Amino acid sequence: MITSKDIFAKRKAGQIDEAYQMALQRMSVPNKDEWDDRAFGWCLIDLIKRDAKAGEQTNLSHYRQQLEAIAVPENDDVLTKQRQLAISLCNPEGQLVNEARQLSKAGQHDNAIALYQKLLQDNPGDPELSISFGWELYRLSKPLLSKGDNNLVKIKKNLNQYMKLNVEKPSLLHAVMLQVAAKLASDDRFNMAAFCQLWNLEFLRPEDWERFKTDDGKELPALAERVIQQASKDAAKGNDQNSLVYILPYLGKAISTYPDNIWLVLNKAKVLLELDRSDDALAFSIEVTRAKSNEYWAWELLGNITAKKGDEVSLSCYCKALLCSPDDRYSSKIRLKVATLMIERGQFPEAKYEIKRTLEAKQKEGTKIPAEIEDYITEDWYLDASILASNDEFYRSQKGSAEDLLFSQLPWITANLGEMFTIPGKESKPKRKLYLKTASDPIEVVIPESKFNIQNSLAGSAIRVKGEWDAQNRFQIHLISSRNSEVKWDVFFERIGVVDNVNQQKKLIHFLVETKIDGTIPFSNLNEEYKVGDSILVRLSKYTTKDGTRYRVLSAKKSCSVASQSLRKEFQELVRINDTGLGFTSSEIFIPPDLVKIHNLKDEGLVEGVALLTFNKKRSEWGWKAVSINNFN
Repeated sequence: MITSKDIFAKRKAGQIDEAYQMALQRMSVPNKDEWDDRAFGWCLIDLIKRDAKAGEQTNLSHYRQQLEAIAVPENDDVLTKQRQLAISLCNPEGQLVNEARQLSKAGQHDNAIALYQKLLQDNPGDPELSISFGWELYRLSKPLLSKGDNNLVKIKKNLNQYMKLNVEKPSLLHAVMLQVAAKLASDDRFNMAAFCQLWNLEFLRPEDWERFKTDDGKELPALAERVIQQASKDAAKGNDQNSLVYILPYLGKAISTYPDNIWLVLNKAKVLLELDRSDDALAFSIEVTRAKSNEYWAWELLGNITAKKGDEVSLSCYCKALLCSPDDRYSSKIRLKVATLMIERGQFPEAKYEIKRTLEAKQKEGTKIPAEIEDYITEDWYLDASILASNDEFYRSQKGSAEDLLFSQLPWITANLGEMFTIPGKESKPKRKLYLKTASDPIEVVIPESKFNIQNSLAGSAIRVKGEWDAQNRFQIHLISSRNSEVKWDVFFERIGVVDNVNQQKKLIHFLVETKIDGTIPFSNLNEEYKVGDSILVRLSKYTTKDGTRYRVLSAKKSCSVASQSLRKEFQELVRINDTGLGFTSSEIFIPPDLVKIHNLKDEGLVEGVALLTFNKKRSEWGWKAVSINNFN
């Protein structure tokens, strides 16, 4: 008796017609089951695929009727999908779709696209055809991205064709086509601002907003982040009002989502400036310039915004930009703006320097001379003005207003100037410590000695600073100014602690002020000898390492005052001695075996002495340890 297993075996052997005849017999028996339907269905699918591929149309209609009539089990997704495909092959249109798919598998995407175009002419707007066509456009475009500008026209054409298709949105296909556009835009070969309006950023998926982490821990920008950053840059550059208005809300969302991306903030300042919202642009520009205060372009943007507001501080901003020493290839626009403002103020020698330097740079590059320069160099004031060797002193004299504007929102912080030091191997780049006043111990900050004009200043001098914490939790100093004070090191205050260890071998002592505040001091930095239990007055600063907050000692001296009872206490209690010679009082003060032996302590005896707060590393807990015994009973 024939079974469905026999039919499947025949198919596997490649004997399709024989398997089909066996399946027909099985379908006529009264006790057939779902496996008989499966076997018959797969035979029909094989026959349809074979005849369709061979162009044999005679039996396709009959096979299709039989295939549509069988009952496919609901849980058999593979058979269901293959039946639909086989049924589609029974008509000329389906055969073209299958041919297009086969071409795609073979990597012949151009030919597959041609077939889909033909199919869509007869079935305009068909969703399935449109999606298949869209994927072919993607597969054709992706490898072209890395093959140079010769393929730029082809890729743009593919993007243009895609945007006319009736595809699902949002979807993976829609996202990957945006990736193609983003790659073009990253090389400044494509206007992302215009494309985003056509693509519609409302169709960004939640996963498009997620950053990607590589196996080595590196974090890559999210698709939404890259697209909005580029689109806002293009919108500001193109000064198209529709693009500017369109991108602004998405730019705001991106800044909230990626607060560490300063370039989004920069672009928002530029967009707002182009929308004539100078006051709003100024706030964002200040944020950017504080983060990039050593970059000429940040100060230039601040100057452009204040200039649009009619604020005279713009000259100061441009001077600050030129103090950042930009390459002459990029500074010509700034120099022309500075020269124009100098001319208005009658500062002709200074203006001549800026124009002359710009002219020389353009001639060296072989680029076009701006019309303004050609006009200026023929005017009487230019011909009569003396020639300066540099305008750096002028820049420095003007920079104050720009710095005041930039840091006006930051408070002055009371501080002391610290000592200068060098790192071995980098002696030519000395550094300087600053100590910032806090509600507790001052914070230690290190800056390059050359960053501010503090040379020849004495350690301990009173200063004030403006600064802020950056994304890496480092305090960035922006401004330093002198401060009147008759007392050196006035941001420090004395703390009383207790000496809990004297290490004769390493020649240092260890002290404890609180459970989270301790430190060591070399004998060479002490004026007196110390023993365990002595009180000590220290002035401390704190600094941050990868392991957390650490403390450094500015000064130390012995104290006549007794340390807090939270660190040192006197006790008089009964003691118990265990078999190993360790002692414990009734309040669990630990008495080391050497003290037990020296003082011949007895179990249940009365002990009087001094104990210090001590951290037990084995138990990871704080407790009390006797350091001296006065008497006992």
